[in-house]
Amino acid sequence: MRPDCTPACCRFRTRRGKILHRYIPVAVLLGVLACSSRLAAEPVGDLRTYKLASGDRITVTVFNQPELSGDVVIDDAGNIILPFLEPIAVKDVTIIECQRLIRARLADGILQQPTVSVRISELRPLYVMGDVRTAGAYPYRYGSTVQSAVSAAGGFGPPELVPGAAVSEFLLADERVRQLTFQKQALLVREARLQAQRDGMQAFSPPSQAATTDAGTPGLVTNEKDTFANQAAILETQLNVLRSQKPHIQNQIEALNGQVAATQTQLEVVRQYAEQYSRLVKQGLGTLSAEMQSKLAQATHENELWRLKTEISRLQMGAGELDVRIEEAAAVFKRQVVTELREVRERLNELGVTLPAAREIRAVRLQFAAGLIKTGVKHSISVSRLRNGETTVFEATETTPLEPGDMVDVKRLLPERASGEAASTGQPRYNFGLLDTPSDAVAVGSRSP
Repeated sequence: MRPDCTPACCRFRTRRGKILHRYIPVAVLLGVLACSSRLAAEPVGDLRTYKLASGDRITVTVFNQPELSGDVVIDDAGNIILPFLEPIAVKDVTIIECQRLIRARLADGILQQPTVSVRISELRPLYVMGDVRTAGAYPYRYGSTVQSAVSAAGGFGPPELVPGAAVSEFLLADERVRQLTFQKQALLVREARLQAQRDGMQAFSPPSQAATTDAGTPGLVTNEKDTFANQAAILETQLNVLRSQKPHIQNQIEALNGQVAATQTQLEVVRQYAEQYSRLVKQGLGTLSAEMQSKLAQATHENELWRLKTEISRLQMGAGELDVRIEEAAAVFKRQVVTELREVRERLNELGVTLPAAREIRAVRLQFAAGLIKTGVKHSISVSRLRNGETTVFEATETTPLEPGDMVDVKRLLPERASGEAASTGQPRYNFGLLDTPSDAVAVGSRSP
Protein backbone atom coordinates (compact mmCIF):
# COMPACT_ATOMS: atom_id res chain seq x y z
CA MET A 1 0.00 0.00 0.00
CA ARG A 2 1.26 3.45 -0.91
CA PRO A 3 1.75 5.71 2.14
CA ASP A 4 -0.52 8.38 0.68
CA CYS A 5 -3.32 5.97 -0.25
CA THR A 6 -6.28 4.80 1.85
CA PRO A 7 -7.47 1.18 1.84
CA ALA A 8 -10.51 2.16 -0.25
CA CYS A 9 -8.26 3.88 -2.74
CA CYS A 10 -6.05 0.82 -2.97
CA ARG A 11 -9.06 -1.42 -3.62
CA PHE A 12 -10.22 1.00 -6.37
CA ARG A 13 -6.80 0.97 -8.00
CA THR A 14 -6.68 -2.84 -7.87
CA ARG A 15 -10.15 -3.13 -9.40
CA ARG A 16 -9.30 -0.57 -12.14
CA GLY A 17 -6.11 -2.48 -12.96
CA LYS A 18 -8.08 -5.70 -13.39
CA ILE A 19 -10.64 -3.95 -15.59
CA LEU A 20 -7.92 -2.39 -17.71
CA HIS A 21 -6.12 -5.73 -17.97
CA ARG A 22 -9.39 -7.32 -19.13
CA TYR A 23 -10.23 -4.65 -21.72
CA ILE A 24 -6.76 -3.82 -23.04
CA PRO A 25 -6.89 -6.56 -25.71
CA VAL A 26 -10.35 -5.33 -26.74
CA ALA A 27 -9.08 -1.74 -26.94
CA VAL A 28 -6.07 -2.79 -28.96
CA LEU A 29 -8.31 -4.76 -31.32
CA LEU A 30 -10.65 -1.79 -31.71
CA GLY A 31 -7.67 0.49 -32.44
CA VAL A 32 -6.36 -1.90 -35.06
CA LEU A 33 -9.79 -2.19 -36.67
CA ALA A 34 -10.15 1.61 -36.67
CA CYS A 35 -6.79 2.06 -38.33
CA SER A 36 -7.55 -0.72 -40.82
CA SER A 37 -10.87 0.81 -41.77
CA ARG A 38 -9.22 4.22 -42.02
CA LEU A 39 -6.53 2.94 -44.41
CA ALA A 40 -9.11 2.42 -47.12
CA ALA A 41 -10.46 5.94 -46.71
CA GLU A 42 -7.22 7.87 -46.21
CA PRO A 43 -5.92 9.92 -49.15
CA VAL A 44 -2.51 8.26 -49.24
CA GLY A 45 -1.86 4.65 -50.04
CA ASP A 46 0.16 3.38 -47.05
CA LEU A 47 -0.31 5.24 -43.76
CA ARG A 48 2.29 3.08 -42.07
CA THR A 49 5.09 4.73 -44.05
CA TYR A 50 3.56 8.22 -44.34
CA LYS A 51 5.64 10.85 -42.53
CA LEU A 52 3.70 13.45 -40.60
CA ALA A 53 4.38 17.12 -41.28
CA SER A 54 3.19 20.58 -40.27
CA GLY A 55 -0.44 21.13 -41.23
CA ASP A 56 -1.57 17.52 -40.84
CA ARG A 57 -4.51 16.96 -38.49
CA ILE A 58 -4.41 13.78 -36.41
CA THR A 59 -6.89 12.20 -34.01
CA VAL A 60 -5.36 10.96 -30.76
CA THR A 61 -7.45 8.46 -28.76
CA VAL A 62 -6.34 7.46 -25.28
CA PHE A 63 -8.48 4.56 -24.06
CA ASN A 64 -10.82 5.53 -21.24
CA GLN A 65 -9.30 9.03 -21.11
CA PRO A 66 -11.54 11.39 -23.12
CA GLU A 67 -9.86 14.46 -21.64
CA LEU A 68 -6.59 13.35 -23.23
CA SER A 69 -8.16 12.51 -26.59
CA GLY A 70 -9.16 14.67 -29.54
CA ASP A 71 -8.08 16.19 -32.84
CA VAL A 72 -4.69 17.92 -32.91
CA VAL A 73 -3.07 19.95 -35.68
CA ILE A 74 0.69 19.68 -36.11
CA ASP A 75 2.03 23.22 -35.78
CA ASP A 76 4.71 24.98 -37.84
CA ALA A 77 7.46 23.65 -35.57
CA GLY A 78 6.26 20.05 -36.13
CA ASN A 79 4.89 19.64 -32.60
CA ILE A 80 1.57 18.63 -31.10
CA ILE A 81 0.28 19.71 -27.71
CA LEU A 82 -1.79 17.39 -25.50
CA PRO A 83 -3.26 18.17 -22.09
CA PHE A 84 -0.79 17.84 -19.19
CA LEU A 85 2.10 17.21 -21.60
CA GLU A 86 4.93 19.26 -23.00
CA PRO A 87 5.01 19.73 -26.81
CA ILE A 88 5.77 16.47 -28.61
CA ALA A 89 7.84 16.60 -31.81
CA VAL A 90 6.10 14.41 -34.40
CA LYS A 91 7.47 15.91 -37.62
CA ASP A 92 8.80 13.33 -40.09
CA VAL A 93 7.60 10.36 -38.03
CA THR A 94 5.07 7.68 -38.95
CA ILE A 95 1.72 7.05 -37.28
CA ILE A 96 3.15 4.07 -35.35
CA GLU A 97 6.11 6.13 -34.15
CA CYS A 98 3.75 8.93 -33.13
CA GLN A 99 1.70 6.47 -31.05
CA ARG A 100 4.87 5.29 -29.32
CA LEU A 101 5.97 8.84 -28.53
CA ILE A 102 2.60 9.76 -27.02
CA ARG A 103 2.42 6.48 -25.08
CA ALA A 104 5.89 7.05 -23.65
CA ARG A 105 5.01 10.59 -22.55
CA LEU A 106 1.77 9.46 -20.89
CA ALA A 107 3.49 6.55 -19.15
CA ASP A 108 6.04 8.97 -17.69
CA GLY A 109 4.09 9.85 -14.55
CA ILE A 110 0.62 10.41 -16.06
CA LEU A 111 -0.96 6.97 -16.71
CA GLN A 112 -0.04 3.37 -16.05
CA GLN A 113 0.14 1.30 -19.25
CA PRO A 114 -1.76 3.80 -21.42
CA THR A 115 -3.39 2.59 -24.63
CA VAL A 116 -2.98 5.11 -27.45
CA SER A 117 -4.41 5.10 -30.94
CA VAL A 118 -3.43 7.72 -33.56
CA ARG A 119 -4.97 8.18 -36.98
CA ILE A 120 -4.85 10.89 -39.63
CA SER A 121 -8.08 12.84 -39.83
CA GLU A 122 -6.99 15.39 -42.43
CA LEU A 123 -3.82 15.64 -44.52
CA ARG A 124 -2.13 18.85 -45.53
CA PRO A 125 -4.02 20.66 -48.30
CA LEU A 126 -2.84 21.28 -51.82
CA TYR A 127 -2.07 24.86 -52.86
CA VAL A 128 -2.88 25.93 -56.40
CA MET A 129 -1.82 29.34 -57.73
CA GLY A 130 -1.07 31.11 -60.97
CA ASP A 131 -3.20 30.94 -64.11
CA VAL A 132 -6.25 29.28 -62.54
CA ARG A 133 -9.76 30.56 -61.98
CA THR A 134 -9.72 30.40 -58.19
CA ALA A 135 -6.31 30.11 -56.57
CA GLY A 136 -6.16 28.85 -53.01
CA ALA A 137 -5.85 25.80 -50.75
CA TYR A 138 -7.80 22.62 -51.53
CA PRO A 139 -8.14 19.33 -49.59
CA TYR A 140 -5.91 16.48 -50.62
CA ARG A 141 -7.70 13.43 -51.97
CA TYR A 142 -6.37 9.97 -52.72
CA GLY A 143 -4.96 9.85 -56.24
CA SER A 144 -4.75 13.64 -56.60
CA THR A 145 -2.94 14.81 -59.71
CA VAL A 146 -2.12 18.20 -61.16
CA GLN A 147 -5.20 17.95 -63.37
CA SER A 148 -7.55 17.24 -60.44
CA ALA A 149 -6.00 20.08 -58.42
CA VAL A 150 -6.47 22.53 -61.29
CA SER A 151 -10.04 21.29 -61.75
CA ALA A 152 -10.72 21.97 -58.07
CA ALA A 153 -9.39 25.49 -58.62
CA GLY A 154 -11.89 26.09 -61.43
CA GLY A 155 -9.66 25.15 -64.35
CA PHE A 156 -7.02 27.06 -66.29
CA GLY A 157 -7.35 30.77 -66.93
CA PRO A 158 -7.61 33.94 -64.84
CA PRO A 159 -10.88 35.09 -63.25
CA GLU A 160 -13.58 36.10 -65.69
CA LEU A 161 -13.75 39.76 -66.68
CA VAL A 162 -16.72 41.50 -68.15
CA PRO A 163 -16.07 42.68 -71.76
CA GLY A 164 -16.15 46.37 -70.88
CA ALA A 165 -13.65 45.87 -68.08
CA ALA A 166 -11.36 43.87 -70.39
CA VAL A 167 -11.31 46.67 -72.97
CA SER A 168 -10.72 49.25 -70.26
CA GLU A 169 -7.86 47.22 -68.81
CA PHE A 170 -6.28 46.93 -72.25
CA LEU A 171 -6.58 50.65 -72.95
CA LEU A 172 -4.90 51.45 -69.65
CA ALA A 173 -2.09 48.96 -70.37
CA ASP A 174 -1.69 50.37 -73.90
CA GLU A 175 -1.49 53.92 -72.56
CA ARG A 176 1.12 52.80 -70.05
CA VAL A 177 3.26 51.33 -72.83
CA ARG A 178 2.95 54.51 -74.91
CA GLN A 179 3.99 56.66 -71.97
CA LEU A 180 7.01 54.50 -71.22
CA THR A 181 7.96 54.40 -74.91
CA PHE A 182 7.74 58.18 -75.17
CA GLN A 183 9.85 58.55 -72.03
CA LYS A 184 12.46 56.22 -73.48
CA GLN A 185 12.62 58.19 -76.74
CA ALA A 186 12.95 61.47 -74.84
CA LEU A 187 15.74 60.03 -72.67
CA LEU A 188 17.61 58.66 -75.69
CA VAL A 189 17.56 62.07 -77.40
CA ARG A 190 18.63 63.77 -74.17
CA GLU A 191 21.44 61.26 -73.71
CA ALA A 192 22.78 62.10 -77.19
CA ARG A 193 22.64 65.83 -76.39
CA LEU A 194 24.46 65.39 -73.07
CA GLN A 195 27.14 63.22 -74.64
CA ALA A 196 27.79 65.91 -77.24
CA GLN A 197 28.02 68.57 -74.52
CA ARG A 198 30.34 66.42 -72.47
CA ASP A 199 32.65 65.88 -75.46
CA GLY A 200 32.62 69.57 -76.38
CA MET A 201 30.93 69.08 -79.75
CA GLN A 202 29.28 71.93 -81.63
CA ALA A 203 26.13 69.95 -82.56
CA PHE A 204 24.51 66.55 -82.01
CA SER A 205 22.30 64.12 -83.90
CA PRO A 206 19.47 62.06 -82.36
CA PRO A 207 20.19 58.31 -82.02
CA SER A 208 18.69 55.83 -84.44
CA GLN A 209 16.64 54.20 -81.62
CA ALA A 210 14.62 57.41 -81.32
CA ALA A 211 13.95 57.71 -85.05
CA THR A 212 10.45 56.24 -84.97
CA THR A 213 7.17 57.19 -86.52
CA ASP A 214 5.93 58.64 -83.25
CA ALA A 215 4.52 62.09 -83.89
CA GLY A 216 6.20 63.45 -80.77
CA THR A 217 9.76 62.51 -81.74
CA PRO A 218 10.48 65.56 -83.97
CA GLY A 219 9.34 67.81 -81.14
CA LEU A 220 11.69 66.03 -78.74
CA VAL A 221 14.65 66.50 -81.07
CA THR A 222 13.80 70.18 -81.63
CA ASN A 223 13.54 70.83 -77.89
CA GLU A 224 16.85 69.15 -77.15
CA LYS A 225 18.58 71.03 -79.97
CA ASP A 226 17.22 74.31 -78.62
CA THR A 227 18.45 73.36 -75.15
CA PHE A 228 21.86 72.47 -76.59
CA ALA A 229 22.15 75.83 -78.38
CA ASN A 230 20.84 77.86 -75.42
CA GLN A 231 23.14 76.25 -72.88
CA ALA A 232 26.13 76.64 -75.20
CA ALA A 233 25.27 80.34 -75.68
CA ILE A 234 24.88 80.89 -71.92
CA LEU A 235 28.21 79.22 -71.19
CA GLU A 236 29.96 81.18 -73.95
CA THR A 237 28.50 84.45 -72.66
CA GLN A 238 29.66 83.68 -69.13
CA LEU A 239 33.16 82.84 -70.34
CA ASN A 240 33.31 85.93 -72.54
CA VAL A 241 32.38 88.15 -69.60
CA LEU A 242 35.22 86.66 -67.59
CA ARG A 243 37.67 86.86 -70.47
CA SER A 244 36.76 90.51 -71.16
CA GLN A 245 38.04 91.49 -67.72
CA LYS A 246 41.51 90.21 -68.41
CA PRO A 247 42.59 92.92 -70.98
CA HIS A 248 41.48 95.62 -68.54
CA ILE A 249 43.65 94.10 -65.83
CA GLN A 250 46.58 93.86 -68.24
CA ASN A 251 46.21 97.54 -69.14
CA GLN A 252 46.25 98.46 -65.47
CA ILE A 253 49.38 96.40 -64.92
CA GLU A 254 51.12 98.07 -67.87
CA ALA A 255 50.15 101.53 -66.60
CA LEU A 256 51.48 100.75 -63.15
CA ASN A 257 54.70 99.42 -64.64
CA GLY A 258 55.16 102.81 -66.33
CA GLN A 259 54.59 104.58 -63.04
CA VAL A 260 57.07 102.27 -61.38
CA ALA A 261 59.70 103.16 -63.96
CA ALA A 262 59.06 106.91 -63.50
CA THR A 263 59.11 106.62 -59.74
CA GLN A 264 62.38 104.70 -59.84
CA THR A 265 63.94 107.48 -61.94
CA GLN A 266 62.71 110.13 -59.52
CA LEU A 267 63.93 108.10 -56.59
CA GLU A 268 67.38 107.81 -58.10
CA VAL A 269 67.57 111.61 -58.60
CA VAL A 270 66.39 112.29 -55.02
CA ARG A 271 68.85 109.75 -53.66
CA GLN A 272 71.79 111.39 -55.48
CA TYR A 273 70.72 114.85 -54.28
CA ALA A 274 70.43 113.59 -50.67
CA GLU A 275 73.93 112.10 -50.81
CA GLN A 276 75.49 115.27 -52.21
CA TYR A 277 73.71 117.44 -49.63
CA SER A 278 74.87 115.18 -46.84
CA ARG A 279 78.48 115.78 -47.92
CA LEU A 280 77.87 119.55 -47.89
CA VAL A 281 76.46 119.32 -44.36
CA LYS A 282 79.59 117.52 -43.23
CA GLN A 283 81.69 120.35 -44.71
CA GLY A 284 79.53 122.90 -42.88
CA LEU A 285 78.03 124.27 -46.06
CA GLY A 286 74.44 123.03 -45.46
CA THR A 287 71.81 122.86 -42.76
CA LEU A 288 70.47 119.83 -40.98
CA SER A 289 66.86 120.73 -41.71
CA ALA A 290 67.49 120.77 -45.45
CA GLU A 291 69.27 117.43 -45.17
CA MET A 292 66.27 116.01 -43.32
CA GLN A 293 63.90 117.26 -46.02
CA SER A 294 65.94 115.53 -48.71
CA LYS A 295 65.85 112.22 -46.81
CA LEU A 296 62.10 112.51 -46.30
CA ALA A 297 61.65 113.08 -50.03
CA GLN A 298 63.72 109.98 -50.71
CA ALA A 299 61.61 107.91 -48.30
CA THR A 300 58.39 109.18 -49.90
CA HIS A 301 59.50 108.08 -53.34
CA GLU A 302 60.56 104.66 -52.01
CA ASN A 303 57.17 104.22 -50.35
CA GLU A 304 55.39 105.12 -53.59
CA LEU A 305 57.53 102.65 -55.47
CA TRP A 306 56.58 99.85 -53.09
CA ARG A 307 52.92 100.79 -53.28
CA LEU A 308 52.97 100.56 -57.08
CA LYS A 309 54.69 97.19 -56.99
CA THR A 310 52.08 95.93 -54.47
CA GLU A 311 49.27 97.08 -56.72
CA ILE A 312 50.88 95.30 -59.67
CA SER A 313 51.12 92.09 -57.63
CA ARG A 314 47.46 92.39 -56.66
CA LEU A 315 46.41 92.85 -60.29
CA GLN A 316 48.55 89.89 -61.37
CA MET A 317 46.88 87.76 -58.70
CA GLY A 318 43.48 88.95 -59.92
CA ALA A 319 44.44 87.93 -63.47
CA GLY A 320 45.37 84.48 -62.19
CA GLU A 321 42.10 84.18 -60.28
CA LEU A 322 40.26 85.19 -63.43
CA ASP A 323 41.86 82.32 -65.32
CA VAL A 324 40.81 79.97 -62.51
CA ARG A 325 37.21 81.26 -62.65
CA ILE A 326 37.14 80.71 -66.42
CA GLU A 327 38.33 77.13 -65.99
CA GLU A 328 35.96 76.60 -63.06
CA ALA A 329 32.94 77.83 -65.04
CA ALA A 330 33.69 75.35 -67.80
CA ALA A 331 34.32 72.58 -65.27
CA VAL A 332 31.05 73.26 -63.40
CA PHE A 333 29.09 73.10 -66.63
CA LYS A 334 30.73 69.83 -67.63
CA ARG A 335 30.18 68.41 -64.15
CA GLN A 336 26.48 69.24 -64.35
CA VAL A 337 26.31 67.61 -67.77
CA VAL A 338 28.00 64.44 -66.49
CA THR A 339 25.66 64.26 -63.48
CA GLU A 340 22.58 64.66 -65.65
CA LEU A 341 23.93 62.09 -68.11
CA ARG A 342 24.36 59.56 -65.31
CA GLU A 343 20.78 60.15 -64.12
CA VAL A 344 19.46 59.76 -67.67
CA ARG A 345 21.27 56.44 -68.08
CA GLU A 346 19.91 55.20 -64.75
CA ARG A 347 16.38 56.01 -65.86
CA LEU A 348 17.02 54.25 -69.18
CA ASN A 349 18.14 51.15 -67.27
CA GLU A 350 14.92 51.27 -65.26
CA LEU A 351 12.87 51.56 -68.44
CA GLY A 352 14.77 48.60 -69.82
CA VAL A 353 13.05 46.56 -67.11
CA THR A 354 9.63 48.22 -66.84
CA LEU A 355 8.91 48.65 -70.56
CA PRO A 356 9.15 44.93 -71.51
CA ALA A 357 6.98 44.06 -68.51
CA ALA A 358 4.42 46.68 -69.54
CA ARG A 359 4.36 45.23 -73.05
CA GLU A 360 3.73 41.76 -71.68
CA ILE A 361 0.85 43.06 -69.58
CA ARG A 362 -0.57 44.84 -72.61
CA ALA A 363 -0.32 41.65 -74.66
CA VAL A 364 -2.27 39.72 -72.03
CA ARG A 365 -4.90 42.46 -71.77
CA LEU A 366 -5.29 42.35 -75.53
CA GLN A 367 -6.05 38.65 -75.35
CA PHE A 368 -8.98 39.41 -73.09
CA ALA A 369 -10.19 42.36 -75.15
CA ALA A 370 -9.89 40.58 -78.47
CA GLY A 371 -11.29 37.27 -77.20
CA LEU A 372 -8.08 35.38 -77.89
CA ILE A 373 -8.24 33.12 -74.84
CA LYS A 374 -8.70 29.61 -76.20
CA THR A 375 -8.56 26.11 -74.79
CA GLY A 376 -5.34 25.35 -76.64
CA VAL A 377 -3.24 27.78 -74.62
CA LYS A 378 -0.07 26.13 -73.31
CA HIS A 379 0.92 26.23 -69.67
CA SER A 380 4.05 25.70 -67.66
CA ILE A 381 3.42 23.79 -64.42
CA SER A 382 5.84 23.51 -61.52
CA VAL A 383 5.36 21.73 -58.19
CA SER A 384 7.07 22.72 -54.94
CA ARG A 385 7.36 19.81 -52.52
CA LEU A 386 8.70 19.80 -48.97
CA ARG A 387 10.54 16.60 -48.13
CA ASN A 388 12.99 15.97 -45.27
CA GLY A 389 12.99 19.65 -44.42
CA GLU A 390 14.06 20.73 -47.94
CA THR A 391 11.87 22.24 -50.65
CA THR A 392 12.22 20.76 -54.13
CA VAL A 393 10.79 22.43 -57.23
CA PHE A 394 10.27 20.36 -60.38
CA GLU A 395 8.42 20.63 -63.67
CA ALA A 396 5.18 18.69 -63.88
CA THR A 397 2.45 17.73 -66.32
CA GLU A 398 -1.28 17.39 -65.83
CA THR A 399 -0.90 13.70 -64.96
CA THR A 400 1.81 14.18 -62.32
CA PRO A 401 0.65 12.65 -59.00
CA LEU A 402 0.64 14.98 -56.02
CA GLU A 403 1.46 14.57 -52.35
CA PRO A 404 -0.05 16.36 -49.36
CA GLY A 405 1.23 19.91 -48.99
CA ASP A 406 2.36 20.28 -52.63
CA MET A 407 2.21 23.77 -54.15
CA VAL A 408 1.15 23.81 -57.81
CA ASP A 409 2.17 26.91 -59.77
CA VAL A 410 0.53 27.28 -63.19
CA LYS A 411 1.94 29.81 -65.64
CA ARG A 412 0.46 30.63 -69.00
CA LEU A 413 2.85 30.61 -71.95
CA LEU A 414 1.97 33.35 -74.40
CA PRO A 415 1.82 32.15 -78.03
CA GLU A 416 5.23 33.17 -79.31
CA ARG A 417 6.93 32.42 -76.03
CA ALA A 418 5.47 28.92 -76.08
CA SER A 419 6.66 28.26 -79.62
CA GLY A 420 10.08 29.87 -79.20
CA GLU A 421 9.82 31.56 -82.58
CA ALA A 422 10.51 35.07 -81.25
CA ALA A 423 13.88 34.15 -79.82
CA SER A 424 15.01 32.34 -82.97
CA THR A 425 13.81 34.82 -85.58
CA GLY A 426 14.55 38.07 -83.77
CA GLN A 427 10.96 39.27 -84.34
CA PRO A 428 8.91 41.02 -81.65
CA ARG A 429 8.02 38.67 -78.82
CA TYR A 430 4.29 39.14 -79.17
CA ASN A 431 2.23 39.29 -82.33
CA PHE A 432 -1.06 40.64 -81.08
CA GLY A 433 -1.38 43.58 -83.47
CA LEU A 434 -1.51 46.45 -80.96
CA LEU A 435 -2.68 49.31 -83.11
CA ASP A 436 -1.80 52.98 -82.74
CA THR A 437 -5.25 54.39 -82.05
CA PRO A 438 -7.56 53.66 -79.12
CA SER A 439 -10.46 53.01 -81.49
CA ASP A 440 -8.57 50.01 -82.91
CA ALA A 441 -7.65 48.73 -79.47
CA VAL A 442 -9.36 45.38 -79.75
CA ALA A 443 -8.49 44.71 -83.38
CA VAL A 444 -5.93 42.04 -84.21
CA GLY A 445 -3.15 43.11 -86.57
CA SER A 446 0.39 41.95 -87.20
CA ARG A 447 2.79 44.35 -85.44
CA SER A 448 3.30 45.63 -81.94
CA PRO A 449 5.51 48.61 -81.09
